[in-house]
Amino acid sequence: MGRMLDHKHKIRIALYLLCSTFLISALAFYNGYPLVFSDSGTYIRSAFTLVPPADRPVAYGLIIRAVTWQDTLWTLVIFQAFMLAWLLLEVLRKVLPPGMQLGAVYIPMSLVLVAFTSMPWYAAQVMPDIITPMIILVLYLILRAPELGPVKRGFLWTCLLFFLMAHYAHVPMVLILLAGLALANWIQRGSGNRPYPWASLAATLAVLAGGITLITVYNAKSGLGTSFSPTRHMFLAARLCENGMLGDFLREHCDSHDYALCPFKDELPMEATQFIWGDHSIIARLGPSLTKADSAVAPAVQDLFAEPVFIGRFARSSMIASATQLFQVSAASGLSPYAEGSAPYYEIVERLPWELSSYSTSRQAKGEWWDLGVQNRVVRFTLVLALFVLYWKRAAWMHQKELRLLVPMLLAWVVLNAVVTASLANVFDRLQSRVAWLPVLAACLVLLQTKWAQRTFKSAEQPR
Repeated sequence: MGRMLDHKHKIRIALYLLCSTFLISALAFYNGYPLVFSDSGTYIRSAFTLVPPADRPVAYGLIIRAVTWQDTLWTLVIFQAFMLAWLLLEVLRKVLPPGMQLGAVYIPMSLVLVAFTSMPWYAAQVMPDIITPMIILVLYLILRAPELGPVKRGFLWTCLLFFLMAHYAHVPMVLILLAGLALANWIQRGSGNRPYPWASLAATLAVLAGGITLITVYNAKSGLGTSFSPTRHMFLAARLCENGMLGDFLREHCDSHDYALCPFKDELPMEATQFIWGDHSIIARLGPSLTKADSAVAPAVQDLFAEPVFIGRFARSSMIASATQLFQVSAASGLSPYAEGSAPYYEIVERLPWELSSYSTSRQAKGEWWDLGVQNRVVRFTLVLALFVLYWKRAAWMHQKELRLLVPMLLAWVVLNAVVTASLANVFDRLQSRVAWLPVLAACLVLLQTKWAQRTFKSAEQPR
């Protein structure tokens, strides 16, 4: 009898996962094809050629290659939706009060996240942006859910390795987060509470170091030099253009230094994207490749950060940019109809010609996602409401064993995303919108602790 009940329970869990996976990926099916961004072409190309792009890590390309079998991008979207569905399920199991019906809570929570947040818009894209919020859920489960067993935990560790290497911003974000958790553990050392086991901390750092080493070696073997980020100086130079720092530095020093950027000191653009991209950008004129251009701008960037005055200016501008980034929230961004001549279109034609018809007839290709005004307002209102709930119910989650760690981790991840991306790249709504749904998830989990929720979702079923 016990085995039959356990078997039925496993079937229910599988059905929950299947339903949630479909809900999260539904936007791609409604669109008629996975959504793409201008950078999607680069990731598709790296997946097929295994050649790392100079301006981004190869890990997401490896993920695409592993889950698409070089045959269709649909399996990538399904994989991303399944990962989100599974992570949400495991997190919910960890914090769900005893006696509450898992299915009755899990599916409505998935619906809320799909209908009122930016989550499905990024889950449906051929972009690593959806990986960023997944990392914090993976980290939480690694640190707080040893009961998952060796198979699930091994899968989490494997995912963490590739997820951390999917975007350069993930490295400083995780390092700062782990340092913060270690500091919290040290402060609370006399209270008997330990936010995470030290063994998991050491293992996470080892995975991070291993990932950085693997990407560095991969880049070196691919002719990009022995560097984890071969174009880091290029992106920093673009960031320094936005507030005039780079121009001021060059005007002060070009009389005594022959920097490669000196001829351009009076024509530096005010937008980072214009500095890097385009046939007539500064980087294109420095060329002939991104790595060569990076080497050309490196001396000026390094010397700028050696001067206290410019370090102070950079710190002040980063604080302002980080605060600005926090408010750049929308349902999605950059979902233009990437038609013939665009990078995504070219890579579909070259790598997946049998999917060109679906790509060309999708709603995105017809320009239906140009204006997301209503969706943007819904996402922003829901976020504000979630923050209000978290403040209103702060006493409840601060005294709940799991939520008093999980809620601060989710909120810290949102802030760290803003700080790192705004400081090292640029202020851009899609960079912040990818994690903007995490406070809504936190609010849903907090509301489940209320007496109303416990009465509404009360169930006699025991296994979870």
